[in-house]
Amino acid sequence: PGRLTLTVVTPERSVVERAACDAVSLPGEAGELGILPGHTPLVALLGVGRVVFADGGRKTAVAVRGGFAEVAGDAVRVLADVAAEKETIDVAEASEARNAGDVRRLAVVGQEQLDAVNDDIAFAEAKIAVAEGR
Repeated sequence: PGRLTLTVVTPERSVVERAACDAVSLPGEAGELGILPGHTPLVALLGVGRVVFADGGRKTAVAVRGGFAEVAGDAVRVLADVAAEKETIDVAEASEARNAGDVRRLAVVGQEQLDAVNDDIAFAEAKIAVAEGR
């Protein structure tokens, strides 16, 4: 079987450039998507979570929030609204954001505000997981 090539970009910068890998896991808006070589072409909306890519036994992750992913041939392209790789994450800041989200959750009015706060918390948790190597 072939290999995948993963690219992750945001409007501001390139986060992962053409990384060769065996598998990619993406946080789709409707749930987790697993991509292996030979996957059917796909365009999907991204939710909040981690893009995890495996190269042999080594796994690397990037936290993402929003955007979309495209699978064409063995190329996986992620165009994320926001992304954070391990080297750029401040765990204390992410923990503070998660705790602030928990407090804000108590005062929300309506589903739209609740969804926004839940996304803030999920992104903070994804950044913590990436920073901790999970």
